[in-house]
Amino acid sequence: MGENTEVEVPLLMDQGNDDNLNDSPDELYESQQQQEEFGVESLDYEPIHSVVYAKKKRRQQPRKIYGYTGVTLAKWTITILIGILVGVVAYIIESSQEVLITFKKDWTQKMIGNGLGLAFLGYATFGIMLVLVSSCLVIFWAPAAAGGGVTFVMAYLNGNDIPDFFRPSTLFTKIFGTICTVSSGLPIGQEGPLVHIGAAIASSLTWMYGRVPLRTKEGTSSRSPRDCWEWLSGILPQNWPFNFYNDRDRREFISAGAAAGLAAAFGAPIGGVLFSLEEASSFWSRKVMWRALLCTSCATMVLSWLHERQFSLSLPGNISFHGLQPEFDPQDIPLFVVTSLSAGVLGACLNNIHDWLSQYRPSSRHKSLRVVEACLATLVSVAIIFLLPHFFGQCLPMQDEQKGDEYWFQYTCPKVNMDTGVAYYNDLATLFFSVPHQTIQQLLALAGGENSPFTIPSLAIHSGSFLLLFILAYGVATPGGIFMPSIMVGASFGACLGRIYEIFFPLGTVQPGLHALVGATAMLGGVFRTSISLVVIMVEGTGGIDFILPVIVAIVLSNWAAYHIHSAGAYESDLEHLGGVCFLQSEAPHKLISVTAADIMAHNVICFNEIVSVREVVKILRETSHNGFPVLRFTSSELTSHPDGQLVGLILRHQIMLLLEERALIEVDSIALTRPLSYRFANVRETRITREQSYLEHAMQVYHHNHHPHRRYLNSKPEAVDELEIDGLLQEDSSPDVNGDIASDGAPEGSAAVKKPNHPTVPDKELALDLRPWMNRAPITVRAECSARRVYIIFRTLGLRHLCVTDYNNSVIGMITRKDIAEAENSLPVVESWTPRLAYMDSSRSFGRASYREKTPQDVFFSVP
Repeated sequence: MGENTEVEVPLLMDQGNDDNLNDSPDELYESQQQQEEFGVESLDYEPIHSVVYAKKKRRQQPRKIYGYTGVTLAKWTITILIGILVGVVAYIIESSQEVLITFKKDWTQKMIGNGLGLAFLGYATFGIMLVLVSSCLVIFWAPAAAGGGVTFVMAYLNGNDIPDFFRPSTLFTKIFGTICTVSSGLPIGQEGPLVHIGAAIASSLTWMYGRVPLRTKEGTSSRSPRDCWEWLSGILPQNWPFNFYNDRDRREFISAGAAAGLAAAFGAPIGGVLFSLEEASSFWSRKVMWRALLCTSCATMVLSWLHERQFSLSLPGNISFHGLQPEFDPQDIPLFVVTSLSAGVLGACLNNIHDWLSQYRPSSRHKSLRVVEACLATLVSVAIIFLLPHFFGQCLPMQDEQKGDEYWFQYTCPKVNMDTGVAYYNDLATLFFSVPHQTIQQLLALAGGENSPFTIPSLAIHSGSFLLLFILAYGVATPGGIFMPSIMVGASFGACLGRIYEIFFPLGTVQPGLHALVGATAMLGGVFRTSISLVVIMVEGTGGIDFILPVIVAIVLSNWAAYHIHSAGAYESDLEHLGGVCFLQSEAPHKLISVTAADIMAHNVICFNEIVSVREVVKILRETSHNGFPVLRFTSSELTSHPDGQLVGLILRHQIMLLLEERALIEVDSIALTRPLSYRFANVRETRITREQSYLEHAMQVYHHNHHPHRRYLNSKPEAVDELEIDGLLQEDSSPDVNGDIASDGAPEGSAAVKKPNHPTVPDKELALDLRPWMNRAPITVRAECSARRVYIIFRTLGLRHLCVTDYNNSVIGMITRKDIAEAENSLPVVESWTPRLAYMDSSRSFGRASYREKTPQDVFFSVP
């Protein structure tokens, strides 16, 4: 299709195998079982404003005692249910990994008496088994569950349909795999996966699972077979007869679910809402804000009740602290500046190293190597956390307030002195072996003074080694996020600097725990580049409203310092390298100011007449993978002045597929298809809507719920046309089922009711589709002279999928899709070197654009944070 533009930067998951450089495209994709092609399509946010849709909306809705139609109540109910389920799942993940880590810690302490080598062997075996289960589930069953998933949540909410991302198997693998990965010993967190889990739960509660409810006079019927569980399944949200199963409404629920996931991870309901606004969601409104706030509040209160047996929003989250003094002197601000800049640079360096290291990781074509990589990363992590405390850890005596607390780990330190009753603990082993959120709490609670529970060398070794292990684990094929490791590295680094400040400023009021908070915040700012949401998350998560000034200083300075080292955050950097995912940023690129819509559009667009031959439609559907076709009108009075026809609508591929599947066809004279349409038959607004038309219109809205629901791109392949078995119908001698009678000039009259005529097919008759009742009568268009920057703003703001480009005669001369904008952004300013494309294509192609390295499409599902 003329796509010869090369991408200078390799794909994020193209893990640097040079053995693929000389492979042909056919050799890159082996068998369907081994390497299945994944594709990305755009979502249809706007409803299809067809004649049938408009007439259905004008019908009077019955008034209910709980609202006008009950849709609002149903949406609020689902929102509350999403929050409750996210809170329960967050509690299960947190409790499970805490139990497993505590068990490993206690078991290790018992086995150390029999030898450190035996304890290491058992600890490593247990961790490798957990990672082995997690990585095998990801690689062989649910590849979309790898990483944190936040990047693909952002891509989905931006308008990209990610294959298998919200499949139930992916949700299960994400939950179970996160528990195994976090408990294995890898420096991986649960906060990122909870965002994906929250979005997946919201998607599952608003998914129809193949059922097409249709309200009739007898009630709500379904096309699926009835069974003994029909009544029970009928009360589930996906079987309610409400029309919120479209991409636009599901986008709002998924935005709320993503916010609830982060809120449950940090105990920050407002921070979760702001995170969804600032990072995850591309489309926002007051309605979404209220829905997200309700969802995050429910998730936080459920999690609070499960932990403390009380519903509260004031309890701090997993990174809470205690013991710090809220007062700090203005002379401490320069120290906060140093800590913030240092941690921000550290976060930016982490992103740089990850981008460099990702090209050397094994490709998903070598599945066994991916499993081995995860196991080796676990083995190295376990070895380091065993060896470093043994050689460099300090055995410190327990203070009175530390006795009885199971957090402190004895490791290889001497046992309790029977004479003095003094017990010892290894400070470095305690940092490594304990539950991560407990270690973060201890670091944030470090007060000034000589009796610090952690020495400066141990804090320095912990921060440096944990950063190296974090880089090693950041990219393995297991579920896991990078929030917790970033906080851990930043907190340990900040606490180390705070202890050093105490030495140089003995008369000051330096609090190492406060610098740990500043370091953790600055590290997050350097890695993710968020601002307001991160401030609120840290304040809510720690319950430290008194420390908001140091937090703001940390965010501002870390973002500024990190920007000069790595211009984009972790999520933005990953999105820029995903060739098949066309992510549109909120701001239009400056490159588009000097070009027009004609410079970036695809030429020679395939268009349909209002009444089009079935043979022609089937031929085009098999030869192309386009998802939108402009509909043109030719009338006898306009044929001379507008020989190219005028744009009157836009028909989507899935609409045509459904009409062919349901045999909603008409029979017309063959010669009538080549003649201009008479004006009196060009308007169908006065036609009465039948029950069959109402059903077809509803079935079009939920088409993707019933046809490859989690792999929408398969509906654009030629195989989907073959499944319709339309060839036999075209070759039959007898007339097929048709809709309506045929007028003398070939235009249908009356309703679209399906019936079978008794007369045989006349030789000059041909099967056709009448697109007028179903096409979008008011597609968004721009003139060819329109600025490309304005095109970007229109496309991004309205959430479009297709944008028609017309001339002064309202004739279609081009089409702009998400992919065209992405290609223009990467290709400018070399506009003159473009070659005209035969026809435009939507984002239905597979992952991976032309690059100097050809990799498998499934690489995109691995290592994404």
